[in-house]
Amino acid sequence: MADPMKISDWRRKIDAIDTALLHLLNLRAELALEVGRMKQEEGVKLRAPVREQEILSRMKELNPGPLDSEAVDRVYQLILNESIRLQELHGCGAPGPAEGKQGASRPEQGKAGRA
Repeated sequence: MADPMKISDWRRKIDAIDTALLHLLNLRAELALEVGRMKQEEGVKLRAPVREQEILSRMKELNPGPLDSEAVDRVYQLILNESIRLQELHGCGAPGPAEGKQGASRPEQGKAGRA
């Protein structure tokens, strides 16, 4: 008969998932930077509220649980905001009145970004 898993076993599994999540979040950030660079070239504003709502809605629809919709919304809103903040740091996107909403930080002297 197999020994039951210990807390340390569960924690090792969580650590492996955290490592994979970090890798995927950084990969997502790289892609968001590419989108930001394209927005810069095209002179497009930072925020695309329709696109952001599509992402949030899709993730909530795909969610099998046990996270509830509020948790999924909060996590993805943070991911979107951090993508925009990263783009701002890299000077991507075109400045516009939509910036600074939903928790995004203000860009330095003319720098802006978009998820």
